[in-house]
Amino acid sequence: MRHDGGFRWRRLALLCLTANMTAALTAGPVAAGYQGSVYDNKTAFTTCIGVSSTIPQQMRTLAVNAFRYLAYTPSSYEATGFTASTVLSRVGADQAFYVFSHGDHYYTGWGFRADGGVCSQAIVTSGQIKTKRTVSGYVKAANVVVASTCHLGETASDFPLAFGIAKIRSTPTGTNYQGPKFFLGYAGTAWTNEMLAFETSFWKWAMSGHNLGEAFDLARKYTALPNGTLPTWWGSYTYSGVPFPVTPCYTCL
Repeated sequence: MRHDGGFRWRRLALLCLTANMTAALTAGPVAAGYQGSVYDNKTAFTTCIGVSSTIPQQMRTLAVNAFRYLAYTPSSYEATGFTASTVLSRVGADQAFYVFSHGDHYYTGWGFRADGGVCSQAIVTSGQIKTKRTVSGYVKAANVVVASTCHLGETASDFPLAFGIAKIRSTPTGTNYQGPKFFLGYAGTAWTNEMLAFETSFWKWAMSGHNLGEAFDLARKYTALPNGTLPTWWGSYTYSGVPFPVTPCYTCL
């Protein structure tokens, strides 16, 4: 894919960047010890299109606070700290993973753009992630994965599978339980202000005694998404989000 400087990034952002919103969450006092990684592509949504926005940092802060509350130990990265090599050096051990960036089906496969502090951004693919998470022929399952991007939640996307999360949903009654796994993503074009509004609500409910399926439904019910942003999920509706030891996914080869 060609990189055409500011014009190209501005054109991309017309679909995925809108006005700023204010959001805040307070992390709860919980134990830590399970690795989590949080990434926000600050450069793509600011420098590359010549605008000022705090949405990337707000999304990152929400995820970091939520992961801490759920008992993960998150490290967060943006700009020059958010490189493809950083992601791939950590992703094999992540039990919680969050990325806010451009996502799509690129010429190398489904994936997202790293930041790196530049506009000619590297692509991290689901295939690369899957390789890092595959042990003895099986994919280690993550507990909570959020792809806050366009497209990676679509039915055709194999991004959840890279983290050992099959594209299956259990029911609120527990039928078809998938284990301690939950993937949140977006289908089609996702607007950043609507993702921010939805995730603010989602994390609020997840941090107030609701399981992740309930948190998703409540966020959908109470968040206005007038531009058509479409959140979606896979995994276990009744999962609380708290970490469990990583286990192989036998359906994600």
